[in-house]
Amino acid sequence: MQFDVIIFPMSILVTGVKTRLFNHRVNGMFNNIKLIVVAAVALIVFGGLSFWFVRSLNNNSTLGAKNSQVLINKNYTVIARVKDGRRTDGKFEMAVANAEIANSLLVQGKKARTREGKTFLIINMEIENPHPVALYIFPVDLYRLVRPDGKQLAPSVHQGAVEIRPQATKKSNIGFVIDEGEKNFKVEVGELSGEKETLEINFR
Repeated sequence: MQFDVIIFPMSILVTGVKTRLFNHRVNGMFNNIKLIVVAAVALIVFGGLSFWFVRSLNNNSTLGAKNSQVLINKNYTVIARVKDGRRTDGKFEMAVANAEIANSLLVQGKKARTREGKTFLIINMEIENPHPVALYIFPVDLYRLVRPDGKQLAPSVHQGAVEIRPQATKKSNIGFVIDEGEKNFKVEVGELSGEKETLEINFR
C-alpha cells in the first residue's frame, strides 16, 4: 500500500511536468507566430511608406507626370528686370534643365490641369542672381512653342514675375498645352527683342 501511495503522486507530478513543458512549447510557437506576423505587417507598412515618399519626391513640382522627361542642360544669358518689367543693366544666367510631359502641375501654389485629350509640355529651369539685390525674370516672355504651321505660342501656364533673391538661385517652370501623344517639339528661347535659339525636344 505504501508503494502504491508513493507511485501515484509521482505519476501526477510527471504528468504535470509534461503538461507544463507542452504548454510552454505551444506558447512559444504562438509567440513566434505573433512575431512573424508583426514583422510582416511592419515590412508591408514600411514598404508602402517608402513607395509613397519616393513618389512624392518625384512629384515635387510636377503632378500627374507620365514619366516622360528629356534632359536639355542649356544655359542662356537673360536680362534682369524689376517687378514692373522694366529692364536693368544686370543679367541672369538661366539654365534650362529639362522638359517633361505631364497632365497637371503647380502654378503659384494651385494645381493646373488640362482638359481631356490635352496635356502639358513643361520646361523646367533654374535662374541664378549674382547681384546684391532682388531682381525678376518673366519666363512667359522668354519661351515660344513653334507649331508645325509656323505659329508661335506663348506658355499657357507660368509663374508670373519670378523673383530671385540676392545671390541665390531660383527654380521655375512654364507649360504649353499640347495634344496627347505629341512627342516632337520646337521651342524658341530668348528675349523678345533679341536673338533666339531653337530647342528641338524629342520624346521617345
